[in-house]
Amino acid sequence: MANINQYEKYMNLSLPKPITRNLENQIKWRWKTFWFLLTIFVVGAIANIPHSKAVKELSAKTIELENYSTLQSIISNGITALIVGSIFIWIGLWISAKAGLGAPLISEKLSGKPFSKVFDKNIVVISLFSGIILGALILGLLKIQEFILPIGTAKANHPSAIPSLFASFSAGITEEIIFRLGIMSLLITIIQFLVKLKTASNRIIWIGNILTALSFGLVHIPMSHNYFDQTPIVIGTIILGNVITGTTFGWIFWRYGLIMAMLVHFISDVVLHVIGSPFG
Repeated sequence: MANINQYEKYMNLSLPKPITRNLENQIKWRWKTFWFLLTIFVVGAIANIPHSKAVKELSAKTIELENYSTLQSIISNGITALIVGSIFIWIGLWISAKAGLGAPLISEKLSGKPFSKVFDKNIVVISLFSGIILGALILGLLKIQEFILPIGTAKANHPSAIPSLFASFSAGITEEIIFRLGIMSLLITIIQFLVKLKTASNRIIWIGNILTALSFGLVHIPMSHNYFDQTPIVIGTIILGNVITGTTFGWIFWRYGLIMAMLVHFISDVVLHVIGSPFG
Protein backbone atom coordinates (compact mmCIF):
# COMPACT_ATOMS: atom_id res chain seq x y z
CA MET A 1 0.00 0.00 0.00
CA ALA A 2 3.06 2.28 0.20
CA ASN A 3 2.95 2.71 -3.57
CA ILE A 4 -0.71 3.75 -3.35
CA ASN A 5 0.13 6.38 -0.71
CA GLN A 6 2.95 7.75 -2.90
CA TYR A 7 0.56 7.84 -5.85
CA GLU A 8 -2.00 9.75 -3.76
CA LYS A 9 0.63 12.32 -2.71
CA TYR A 10 1.59 12.88 -6.35
CA MET A 11 -2.03 13.21 -7.47
CA ASN A 12 -2.79 15.69 -4.69
CA LEU A 13 -0.27 18.08 -6.23
CA SER A 14 -2.06 18.25 -9.58
CA LEU A 15 -5.75 17.57 -8.89
CA PRO A 16 -8.44 19.54 -7.03
CA LYS A 17 -8.67 18.76 -3.33
CA PRO A 18 -11.23 16.13 -2.26
CA ILE A 19 -14.65 17.45 -1.32
CA THR A 20 -15.49 18.02 2.33
CA ARG A 21 -18.20 15.70 3.60
CA ASN A 22 -20.52 17.28 6.16
CA LEU A 23 -21.92 14.16 7.83
CA GLU A 24 -24.39 16.10 9.99
CA ASN A 25 -25.78 17.78 6.89
CA GLN A 26 -26.06 14.42 5.11
CA ILE A 27 -28.04 12.98 8.02
CA LYS A 28 -30.29 16.06 8.20
CA TRP A 29 -31.17 15.92 4.50
CA ARG A 30 -31.05 12.14 4.16
CA TRP A 31 -34.71 11.63 3.26
CA LYS A 32 -34.68 14.36 0.63
CA THR A 33 -31.49 12.85 -0.78
CA PHE A 34 -33.18 9.43 -0.81
CA TRP A 35 -36.17 10.65 -2.82
CA PHE A 36 -33.99 12.59 -5.23
CA LEU A 37 -31.75 9.59 -5.88
CA LEU A 38 -34.71 7.25 -6.21
CA THR A 39 -36.31 9.59 -8.76
CA ILE A 40 -33.23 9.76 -10.96
CA PHE A 41 -32.70 6.00 -10.54
CA VAL A 42 -36.18 5.33 -11.94
CA VAL A 43 -35.62 7.84 -14.77
CA GLY A 44 -32.30 6.19 -15.54
CA ALA A 45 -33.82 2.71 -15.63
CA ILE A 46 -36.59 3.83 -17.99
CA ALA A 47 -34.03 5.61 -20.20
CA ASN A 48 -32.43 2.24 -20.95
CA ILE A 49 -35.54 0.94 -22.76
CA PRO A 50 -34.54 2.14 -26.27
CA HIS A 51 -31.17 0.41 -25.92
CA SER A 52 -32.72 -2.83 -24.65
CA LYS A 53 -35.14 -2.88 -27.58
CA ALA A 54 -32.32 -2.18 -30.03
CA VAL A 55 -30.25 -5.05 -28.62
CA LYS A 56 -33.21 -7.44 -28.95
CA GLU A 57 -33.82 -6.32 -32.53
CA LEU A 58 -30.18 -6.83 -33.46
CA SER A 59 -30.17 -10.19 -31.68
CA ALA A 60 -33.34 -11.25 -33.54
CA LYS A 61 -35.28 -11.69 -30.29
CA THR A 62 -38.54 -10.68 -31.97
CA ILE A 63 -40.74 -12.76 -29.67
CA GLU A 64 -39.66 -10.71 -26.64
CA LEU A 65 -40.33 -7.51 -28.56
CA GLU A 66 -43.83 -8.63 -29.53
CA ASN A 67 -44.71 -9.48 -25.93
CA TYR A 68 -43.93 -6.03 -24.52
CA SER A 69 -45.29 -2.66 -25.57
CA THR A 70 -43.41 0.54 -24.73
CA LEU A 71 -45.90 1.33 -21.96
CA GLN A 72 -45.48 -2.14 -20.46
CA SER A 73 -41.69 -1.74 -20.57
CA ILE A 74 -41.90 1.62 -18.82
CA ILE A 75 -44.16 0.21 -16.08
CA SER A 76 -42.02 -2.91 -15.66
CA ASN A 77 -38.72 -1.01 -15.57
CA GLY A 78 -40.21 1.65 -13.30
CA ILE A 79 -41.52 -0.81 -10.71
CA THR A 80 -38.27 -2.82 -10.72
CA ALA A 81 -36.26 0.38 -10.38
CA LEU A 82 -38.36 1.53 -7.42
CA ILE A 83 -37.59 -1.70 -5.57
CA VAL A 84 -33.92 -2.08 -6.53
CA GLY A 85 -33.16 1.62 -6.18
CA SER A 86 -34.78 1.84 -2.75
CA ILE A 87 -32.68 -1.07 -1.48
CA PHE A 88 -29.30 0.22 -2.65
CA ILE A 89 -29.98 3.86 -1.74
CA TRP A 90 -31.09 2.75 1.72
CA ILE A 91 -27.91 0.69 2.05
CA GLY A 92 -25.76 3.64 0.99
CA LEU A 93 -27.41 6.33 3.09
CA TRP A 94 -28.40 4.40 6.23
CA ILE A 95 -26.74 0.98 6.61
CA SER A 96 -23.36 2.22 5.36
CA ALA A 97 -23.44 5.69 6.92
CA LYS A 98 -20.30 4.89 8.96
CA ALA A 99 -18.31 4.63 5.74
CA GLY A 100 -18.71 8.41 5.49
CA LEU A 101 -19.33 8.42 1.74
CA GLY A 102 -23.02 8.92 0.89
CA ALA A 103 -24.08 11.64 -1.54
CA PRO A 104 -22.61 14.84 -0.03
CA LEU A 105 -22.98 17.18 -3.01
CA ILE A 106 -26.65 16.29 -3.40
CA SER A 107 -27.25 16.84 0.32
CA GLU A 108 -25.50 20.21 0.15
CA LYS A 109 -27.60 21.31 -2.84
CA LEU A 110 -30.83 20.11 -1.24
CA SER A 111 -29.96 22.10 1.88
CA GLY A 112 -30.43 25.27 -0.17
CA LYS A 113 -26.86 26.19 -1.05
CA PRO A 114 -26.36 27.84 -4.45
CA PHE A 115 -25.08 25.69 -7.30
CA SER A 116 -21.78 27.58 -7.48
CA LYS A 117 -21.07 26.88 -3.80
CA VAL A 118 -21.73 23.16 -4.11
CA PHE A 119 -20.09 22.23 -7.39
CA ASP A 120 -16.46 23.23 -7.84
CA LYS A 121 -15.74 24.17 -11.45
CA ASN A 122 -12.30 22.54 -11.36
CA ILE A 123 -13.76 19.27 -10.09
CA VAL A 124 -16.40 19.25 -12.83
CA VAL A 125 -13.74 19.90 -15.49
CA ILE A 126 -11.41 17.19 -14.17
CA SER A 127 -14.35 14.77 -14.06
CA LEU A 128 -15.23 15.51 -17.69
CA PHE A 129 -11.63 14.99 -18.80
CA SER A 130 -11.34 11.83 -16.69
CA GLY A 131 -14.37 10.36 -18.45
CA ILE A 132 -12.96 11.19 -21.90
CA ILE A 133 -9.51 9.80 -21.11
CA LEU A 134 -10.94 6.66 -19.50
CA GLY A 135 -13.22 5.90 -22.46
CA ALA A 136 -10.39 6.52 -24.93
CA LEU A 137 -8.05 4.32 -22.89
CA ILE A 138 -10.43 1.36 -22.93
CA LEU A 139 -11.02 1.82 -26.67
CA GLY A 140 -7.26 1.87 -27.24
CA LEU A 141 -6.71 -1.25 -25.13
CA LEU A 142 -9.44 -3.07 -27.08
CA LYS A 143 -7.79 -2.13 -30.38
CA ILE A 144 -4.39 -3.34 -29.14
CA GLN A 145 -5.94 -6.59 -27.94
CA GLU A 146 -7.41 -7.23 -31.39
CA PHE A 147 -3.88 -7.46 -32.76
CA ILE A 148 -2.47 -9.55 -29.92
CA LEU A 149 -5.38 -11.73 -28.79
CA PRO A 150 -8.51 -11.39 -30.96
CA ILE A 151 -11.81 -12.13 -29.21
CA GLY A 152 -13.56 -13.33 -32.36
CA THR A 153 -16.28 -12.11 -34.68
CA ALA A 154 -19.23 -10.35 -33.09
CA LYS A 155 -22.59 -12.13 -33.30
CA ALA A 156 -24.46 -8.83 -33.60
CA ASN A 157 -23.79 -5.18 -34.27
CA HIS A 158 -23.75 -2.62 -31.50
CA PRO A 159 -26.92 -0.48 -31.27
CA SER A 160 -26.77 2.89 -33.03
CA ALA A 161 -25.67 6.13 -31.38
CA ILE A 162 -29.02 7.29 -29.97
CA PRO A 163 -29.95 4.09 -28.06
CA SER A 164 -26.33 3.85 -26.87
CA LEU A 165 -26.52 7.44 -25.61
CA PHE A 166 -29.62 6.57 -23.59
CA ALA A 167 -27.83 3.48 -22.24
CA SER A 168 -24.82 5.59 -21.23
CA PHE A 169 -27.10 7.99 -19.37
CA SER A 170 -28.88 5.07 -17.70
CA ALA A 171 -25.69 3.27 -16.64
CA GLY A 172 -24.12 6.44 -15.29
CA ILE A 173 -26.97 6.85 -12.83
CA THR A 174 -28.17 3.36 -11.96
CA GLU A 175 -24.83 1.54 -11.85
CA GLU A 176 -23.19 4.22 -9.70
CA ILE A 177 -26.04 4.10 -7.20
CA ILE A 178 -25.92 0.29 -7.08
CA PHE A 179 -22.18 -0.27 -7.11
CA ARG A 180 -20.57 2.81 -5.58
CA LEU A 181 -23.24 4.19 -3.22
CA GLY A 182 -24.60 0.75 -2.36
CA ILE A 183 -22.04 -2.04 -2.67
CA MET A 184 -18.77 -0.12 -2.19
CA SER A 185 -20.11 1.74 0.85
CA LEU A 186 -21.42 -1.51 2.33
CA LEU A 187 -18.13 -3.37 1.83
CA ILE A 188 -16.19 -0.55 3.48
CA THR A 189 -18.64 -0.53 6.40
CA ILE A 190 -18.29 -4.30 6.84
CA ILE A 191 -14.49 -4.10 6.79
CA GLN A 192 -14.63 -1.23 9.30
CA PHE A 193 -16.75 -3.40 11.58
CA LEU A 194 -14.41 -6.39 11.26
CA VAL A 195 -11.27 -4.40 12.06
CA LYS A 196 -13.12 -2.24 14.63
CA LEU A 197 -12.34 1.18 13.15
CA LYS A 198 -14.69 4.16 13.42
CA THR A 199 -13.20 5.87 10.37
CA ALA A 200 -12.26 4.04 7.19
CA SER A 201 -8.57 4.25 6.33
CA ASN A 202 -7.30 4.71 2.78
CA ARG A 203 -6.40 1.01 2.70
CA ILE A 204 -9.94 -0.04 3.64
CA ILE A 205 -11.42 2.27 1.01
CA TRP A 206 -9.13 0.88 -1.69
CA ILE A 207 -9.98 -2.70 -0.73
CA GLY A 208 -13.69 -1.86 -0.90
CA ASN A 209 -13.17 -0.09 -4.21
CA ILE A 210 -11.27 -2.97 -5.83
CA LEU A 211 -13.72 -5.61 -4.58
CA THR A 212 -16.61 -3.53 -5.92
CA ALA A 213 -14.85 -3.14 -9.27
CA LEU A 214 -14.44 -6.94 -9.47
CA SER A 215 -18.16 -7.43 -8.84
CA PHE A 216 -18.81 -4.71 -11.43
CA GLY A 217 -16.81 -6.72 -13.97
CA LEU A 218 -18.52 -10.02 -13.13
CA VAL A 219 -22.00 -8.51 -13.52
CA HIS A 220 -21.12 -7.34 -17.03
CA ILE A 221 -20.20 -10.83 -18.27
CA PRO A 222 -23.80 -11.94 -19.07
CA MET A 223 -24.37 -8.69 -20.98
CA SER A 224 -21.68 -9.61 -23.50
CA HIS A 225 -23.47 -12.76 -24.69
CA ASN A 226 -25.49 -10.65 -27.15
CA TYR A 227 -22.27 -9.86 -28.99
CA PHE A 228 -19.81 -12.71 -28.37
CA ASP A 229 -19.67 -16.34 -27.28
CA GLN A 230 -18.62 -16.64 -23.65
CA THR A 231 -15.02 -17.74 -24.22
CA PRO A 232 -12.26 -17.27 -21.61
CA ILE A 233 -10.80 -14.43 -23.71
CA VAL A 234 -14.14 -12.60 -23.82
CA ILE A 235 -14.76 -13.11 -20.10
CA GLY A 236 -11.25 -11.95 -19.22
CA THR A 237 -11.60 -8.87 -21.42
CA ILE A 238 -14.95 -7.94 -19.89
CA ILE A 239 -13.67 -8.33 -16.34
CA LEU A 240 -10.40 -6.45 -16.91
CA GLY A 241 -12.05 -3.55 -18.75
CA ASN A 242 -14.72 -3.12 -16.10
CA VAL A 243 -12.23 -3.44 -13.24
CA ILE A 244 -10.24 -0.56 -14.74
CA THR A 245 -13.32 1.61 -15.21
CA GLY A 246 -14.97 0.51 -11.96
CA THR A 247 -11.89 1.29 -9.89
CA THR A 248 -11.72 4.74 -11.48
CA PHE A 249 -15.40 5.40 -10.77
CA GLY A 250 -14.86 4.30 -7.18
CA TRP A 251 -11.89 6.60 -6.76
CA ILE A 252 -13.89 9.54 -8.12
CA PHE A 253 -16.81 8.62 -5.84
CA TRP A 254 -14.52 8.59 -2.82
CA ARG A 255 -12.69 11.80 -3.72
CA TYR A 256 -15.36 13.95 -5.39
CA GLY A 257 -18.73 12.36 -4.60
CA LEU A 258 -21.48 10.34 -6.23
CA ILE A 259 -22.57 12.97 -8.78
CA MET A 260 -19.03 13.26 -10.17
CA ALA A 261 -18.76 9.47 -10.38
CA MET A 262 -21.99 9.48 -12.38
CA LEU A 263 -20.58 12.15 -14.69
CA VAL A 264 -17.31 10.28 -15.31
CA HIS A 265 -19.23 7.05 -15.92
CA PHE A 266 -21.59 8.72 -18.40
CA ILE A 267 -18.84 10.48 -20.35
CA SER A 268 -16.61 7.39 -20.55
CA ASP A 269 -19.55 5.30 -21.78
CA VAL A 270 -20.35 7.92 -24.43
CA VAL A 271 -16.75 7.79 -25.68
CA LEU A 272 -16.67 3.99 -25.57
CA HIS A 273 -20.15 3.04 -26.81
CA VAL A 274 -21.45 6.04 -28.75
CA ILE A 275 -18.30 7.41 -30.39
CA GLY A 276 -16.20 4.26 -30.34
CA SER A 277 -18.83 1.49 -30.61
CA PRO A 278 -16.28 -1.30 -30.03
CA PHE A 279 -18.79 -4.01 -30.96
CA GLY A 280 -20.05 -2.26 -34.09
